[in-house]
Parts: sequence; structure tokens; C-alpha cells
Amino acid sequence: MIRKAVTVLLFVACIVATAAAAEGATIGGDIGYYQVNANVAGAEVSFNDDYKGVTGEDGTLTVEVYVTGTPYTTYSVAKEGYETFNGEITRYPAKGETVQLEAELSPLTVGGDIGYYEVVTNVPGAEVSFNDDDKGVTGADGTLTVEVYVTGTPYTTYSVAKEGYETFTADITGYPAKGETVELQADLMMIPVTQPTTEPTQSPFPLAGLAGLAAIGAVLLTRRD
Repeated sequence: MIRKAVTVLLFVACIVATAAAAEGATIGGDIGYYQVNANVAGAEVSFNDDYKGVTGEDGTLTVEVYVTGTPYTTYSVAKEGYETFNGEITRYPAKGETVQLEAELSPLTVGGDIGYYEVVTNVPGAEVSFNDDDKGVTGADGTLTVEVYVTGTPYTTYSVAKEGYETFTADITGYPAKGETVELQADLMMIPVTQPTTEPTQSPFPLAGLAGLAAIGAVLLTRRD
């Protein structure tokens, strides 16, 4: 009986060891790598539905996988403000090998379709504002093109300012459609330069003194005669 029991125990131990070895080959096994190369830092990477981490400052993330495990078939890279990138995994790394996966994320268009205002002025280097938002400076030709979202809250006023000129302010009454350009005119007037006033120079001899000298001279001439 004891021999049979020992035999059974040894048999069971062999089965357990074989199963553990097989499981180790499947779950543990040799290691390979995927390197995800994205165009943005801080993007979250997932393989199938398994979260794998975040891309670093250089936009990359290295993911460790077991080469004998169940292979992943898809990967996704996501970041707020960008369209989520989804790709297929068609190549699998061998032991110690690194397979490259590329991910190009496109920025989301926050405000929808784009229209344009072209501010036309008579001076270059003038500062342009819509409502209280600074939009830039007019170029050498006195113009500045301003991009706006056609579905956004419309601007109501614009102003153009430059030192030495009176600030120009006007209402915005026309709004561009998608791809359309609305022209805004701004004619700046120079501020007149006033000459400094100068006080008249006073004669070193007051008028009364001159009159006295003239009287003395007349008396002397009379006496001589």
C-alpha cells in the first residue's frame, strides 16, 4: 500500500511539474519588445484593450511581450486634443527583438470650419485686436490675415493701433463662411506734432530805460547848441 501511494504521489508530481513547465513556457517564456513611436509626448498606449503606458518626451514607449504568449492584434495611441490613432499589429518580435510601431496623431479641430478676416491698413507694424484679443501686427504691406472658427462666438469689434497714430476702432458686421475672407478696413490718422511754444526774449534794457536814455540825449544836444 505504501509503495502504491508513493507511486501515485510521484505520478501526480510529474503531472504537476509538466503542467507548470508548459504554463511557464506559455505565460513566462522569452521576451520580445514593441517600440511605439508617436509624434506627441504623454500619449496613452494600449494593445488590444490592455493599457501599456504613456509615451515619453521623445514620443516613444517600449512594451515588453512574451514571444510565446497570445499575440496582440491591434494598438491605439490617444491623447486629449488629438484624434486617437488605431493600427494593426501584423509582425511579432522574436526573443530579444524589437518591432517598431508608428503612430501619427492629428490635432483635433476645436472650433470647426475656418474662415478669415483680412485687416487692411495704411501703415505697417500696427497692432490688431478683435474685441480684447490680440491678433498680431500688420505686415510691410499694411495687412494682417486673422483665422477664425466660423462656428465660434463671433467678434463684434476690431481695433488697430500704432504709436504716433490715433487708434482706429470699428464694428465687425460681416462674418466669414468656411474658406471665405472678409475684408476689414482701417485708416489710421497721424497725431499732429505740436511745436513747443517759446517766450519772447526780453530786451536787456526795459522800454522805460530806453526812453530815459533818449531824453538825456536830447537834453545834451540842446545844451550843446
